[in-house]
Amino acid sequence: MSKKYGVFNEETGAARRAVVIVDKQGAVRFSRVYASAADLDVSDVLAEVSGL
Repeated sequence: MSKKYGVFNEETGAARRAVVIVDKQGAVRFSRVYASAADLDVSDVLAEVSGL
C-alpha cells in the first residue's frame, strides 16, 4: 500500500511516515508525509476527517 500511495522509500525499503485519508469512494482526500512523528499535526488530520 505504501507504494500505491507514493510513500515508500526505495532507499530504506520502508514506508515514510505519512497519513493518507481515503474517502468511502476510494479517493485520496488527504495525504501528507512527515519527516518524523513529532511533525505530525493531529489538528490538520482531524480537520480533514471532519470534512468528509
